[in-house]
Amino acid sequence: MLMRLIAGLVVSFFLSLPAVAQDTALKTRLAIDGQGSVIHDAVIVVHDGRIVSVRPNDRIPQGAREVDLTKFTVMPGLIDMHVHISAHFDESGRERPSITAFWAVDNARKYLESGFTTLRSLGAPNLVDVDLRNAINSGLIAGPRLFVSGEPLAESAVKPADGEAPMREYVRKQVAAHVDVIKIFGSLSSRAGGGPTYTLEQLKAAVDEAHKAGKPVAVHAHAAEAVRRAILAGADTVEHGALMDDAVIDLLVEKQVVYVPNLYLAEYYLANGQKFHFNEEQLRYTRDFMRPRAEAFAKAVKKGARIVFGTDAAAGMPGHTAPEFERRVALGMPPRQAIVHATSTPAKALGMGDKIGDLKPGMFADIIAVEGNPLEDIKALGHVAFVMKEGKIYKQ
Repeated sequence: MLMRLIAGLVVSFFLSLPAVAQDTALKTRLAIDGQGSVIHDAVIVVHDGRIVSVRPNDRIPQGAREVDLTKFTVMPGLIDMHVHISAHFDESGRERPSITAFWAVDNARKYLESGFTTLRSLGAPNLVDVDLRNAINSGLIAGPRLFVSGEPLAESAVKPADGEAPMREYVRKQVAAHVDVIKIFGSLSSRAGGGPTYTLEQLKAAVDEAHKAGKPVAVHAHAAEAVRRAILAGADTVEHGALMDDAVIDLLVEKQVVYVPNLYLAEYYLANGQKFHFNEEQLRYTRDFMRPRAEAFAKAVKKGARIVFGTDAAAGMPGHTAPEFERRVALGMPPRQAIVHATSTPAKALGMGDKIGDLKPGMFADIIAVEGNPLEDIKALGHVAFVMKEGKIYKQ
């Protein structure tokens, strides 16, 4: 009886010990790190969600789970700095938050399976993005690492004539809701002409309030004057910038404000205008913006602007955003730079440069594999065959 009791206690003790995480060894032939540098024949060892080592021709650790990725190109997980995680066709302000949340969960899965292990979502109703972020972080739902803004600050909430105090109040409300970033509409939509909205003083007040709370600010701005105000107000990122002129691009470069352009969305809108219920004026503005947007982007690339990957992905786009890479390369961005702008550069902009966006020991094991070599053909980034986030495999 005593021996049986002792044996039971011993078994209970060992069962109560935390499980020892098994190493995973990724065997590669070609890898591209977050600086765009090539690593040949590396073995990437992952333990407890982090990269332990990246060594050419290394041995597989004893007892490790081996994953053969030698047919693919291995890279850090991709980062999109501008999506709308809950976007879906026929969404309505009258729909129940649960419906919006279901779409957000499905979109998150699609983004993750297409190689995006980190997203910044700039606009979702009813704080659905905050709740989704928390659910993903707790392991309840599979999805990319999320940085979210909740509802953006727009003229529907605070009017330009209202002054500075309501801007600060809105920021404080968002901070209390535990968002990660403050999103402000500093201009109208591209489908409404893109003209400036808030004054420089209003933007300064909002940015000051956000920065006091440790929150970065993303300003949607199309018109050159709207971008200029955003930069001078101290915004951390400028979204879109379709109508920037040379002087504003120079200011963007001088201040090293992060520029988040999107090139493919207009084509997508024109191809799906009926689904979005756009009228002729909205479609005309969308077409008219395409040329200046492309010209502003090409100039920003040549002048050395601090650019990151962003798509402004709308309804139906999750899982299908790779054409954005193609449009950037077509306008003169080298494939290597396009890769860096979707890995290490946005990681630094998020304050996560030591944790994500590269293949280095100590970093989270956010790792993908694609068919083909994106340095030779950027379209390879649209063919993701393997996805690991923090050491867990989600697609193989």
